[in-house]
Amino acid sequence: MGGILNIPTCIYTALNLVVLYFILKKLLFKPVSEFMEKRANSIREAIDKAESDKLEALEMKNKYDKELKDVKDKAQKIIMEAQEKAQLEYEKIIQKARDEAEKIMEEADREVERQRIENIKNVREEIVNLALEAASKVIECNMDTKENRELVNRFIDERIA
Repeated sequence: MGGILNIPTCIYTALNLVVLYFILKKLLFKPVSEFMEKRANSIREAIDKAESDKLEALEMKNKYDKELKDVKDKAQKIIMEAQEKAQLEYEKIIQKARDEAEKIMEEADREVERQRIENIKNVREEIVNLALEAASKVIECNMDTKENRELVNRFIDERIA
């Protein structure tokens, strides 16, 4: 029996293989297939979660970028407002200084005018005194009366006007 194929042994072997196939299918292939399916599902879920996390991270990045832009805009607005307030305060101070300088100049003009009037009055008094003294010497009498002073003042007023 060395070279001849033994048919009953072949049938038993084939039958054993079929039975072994069904047993392995029931016991081994099904759990392995389920394990592979679970593993594939968990990988899909992990990929979906990673995609979801990526989108969420991108949304958060966009949100933070927008918030950062808003903060920068607010800061720029605050700086602009501060510059405008500073400019207004500067202009207010300059205008106040100009007003004070104008008041000082007006006061100085009034003081100069007052001094001029006082000087004219003093010069007039001196002229009256000199005129009376000269007339007194000429006439050799004292002409320092009130009437004479008024007369000389009228004479000077007529000459000056």
